[in-house]
Amino acid sequence: MNRIPKKPTDGSAETQDIQPKIMTQPLPMILDELENYIKRVEEAVKQAQAAARDSREAAAQAKESGEKAAEAARKAAQEAVAKVREEAARAAEALGDRITEVSEKLESLEDKVKQEVISLDDAFLALKDRHIEQSPFFEN
Repeated sequence: MNRIPKKPTDGSAETQDIQPKIMTQPLPMILDELENYIKRVEEAVKQAQAAARDSREAAAQAKESGEKAAEAARKAAQEAVAKVREEAARAAEALGDRITEVSEKLESLEDKVKQEVISLDDAFLALKDRHIEQSPFFEN
């Protein structure tokens, strides 16, 4: 038993006994309290189990959502890469076409320059021949 000192009114040091509930309350009341406590504990356990079940379901849904999002992101990335590759191929083809066009124009210009050079050479030779013919310093 627990003893708690009680201040006596007469100045002596006495202690008073504190008795447990079982000694002060009727047993049916104690049993009712115990039964209520057990019911509350059982209800708390059921709620905890339900919460655990809900959290597992939420985790499964989150995992599924994450996997779907990852798959969608992967598909979007693949589509973006395919689009970039197509655009790069078109750009490379256009650049190749432009290089071919410039090369053809360069060859055409080269041919024209060669013809002009030949014409100039012919003109210079003709001018030289004419100069020789008309010059008083050259004798035939």
